[in-house]
Amino acid sequence: MERSIRVATESDAQFVHDVYGHYVYHSNATFSTENPDVEAYRQKIVRTLETYPFYLCELNGVPCGFAYGAQIRPHEAYKWDVEATIYLSPETPRRTGLGISLYEKLIDTLTLQGFKTVYGVITDSNEPSLSLHRKMGFAQAGHFHNMGYKNGQWHGVVWMQKNIGGFDGVPEDPTPFPQLALAGAAR
Repeated sequence: MERSIRVATESDAQFVHDVYGHYVYHSNATFSTENPDVEAYRQKIVRTLETYPFYLCELNGVPCGFAYGAQIRPHEAYKWDVEATIYLSPETPRRTGLGISLYEKLIDTLTLQGFKTVYGVITDSNEPSLSLHRKMGFAQAGHFHNMGYKNGQWHGVVWMQKNIGGFDGVPEDPTPFPQLALAGAAR
């Protein structure tokens, strides 16, 4: 199995749409109940890459998953915090380390950018995702019970966090992803 991880491009919007749509319509991994159109994902990739990494994982040249960072809250004091998102296509073989490799790449890049904390926001019944986050060194920071109603039942959300930077002194602003990529550090 040949694995590779690369920066997503606008042409990956269809893949991202299809994978996310699977989880929208066939799981409780996301609280979305409708899948936006492909153009919305194209724009999401472009907007995300203005600040954060958006990676696509391939297995033998075929896309199999994606991961990206996003602003966790819209206030300036949160600019050192990132919400991480990862999804593997339903056809991707499980327990092969692909998810870990993809998430490690994302977290390593966020660390290079100067972010301090990465958060995972996970449906409390999504044990595979909770397990992945624990393996990646995340710790539970909070559990919100009955936070969303989907597929005929209430679901809770677990917030997990991982510190990736120091907290001494006045922090420098995180480096936007395009600047890091130009320096060759995010390939």
